[in-house]
Amino acid sequence: MSTPDTGSERASSVEDYQNTCSEFIVDISKDYKDWVDRYKLSEEETKSRKATIDNIVQTTNEWIYRYSDNIKKIDIVMNDGINKMAENTAGYPFNFQVSVNNMRRYTMHSLGQVKLNVRATPREARLARIGNYHKDQLVLISSSSPVNFNFSNESLKAADILDDYFVIDASQCQRRDLISVTIIVEEMDQDYASERRGYSTLILLT
Repeated sequence: MSTPDTGSERASSVEDYQNTCSEFIVDISKDYKDWVDRYKLSEEETKSRKATIDNIVQTTNEWIYRYSDNIKKIDIVMNDGINKMAENTAGYPFNFQVSVNNMRRYTMHSLGQVKLNVRATPREARLARIGNYHKDQLVLISSSSPVNFNFSNESLKAADILDDYFVIDASQCQRRDLISVTIIVEEMDQDYASERRGYSTLILLT
């Protein structure tokens, strides 16, 4: 699915680009809800996933208008919202969540070291571990200012329960900067990853 990458070049103002991306988020959500229908889930599960997508649209657009005061921030929030819709369209076959200050998905944190608590509980007779976003890329991070990150190598080892921290160094950022991070967890069956799911978190620095 395409994103309005060239829209920022044509935008006459930040407000114009906010409107463009907000409309795009609404339009693309219809495609994701169509995919939910194709999965032929139970009526209750279909309704739940579509409601989650609608909530993502609403909250993403709130963040676009409230916290995204330049083109880069708008792109971060828009792409984060698209990731969230894709993740919730696919659903989670095992328990998996990421929290920042006990907040999930849309979060706030002070400048400095931002700790993301990664928790996953695999299904019976399986294990969980953090996996690479791409072959040579551990996580997907988009930030309006430069950031670094670190994590425990133990997180990459399969375990009965995954409960660890992924730490972003945001000490060089400024207040109202935005960071989006997508972390992948793999559910291991024997020696191979039987399921892979992503969890995207948007962070407003305060």
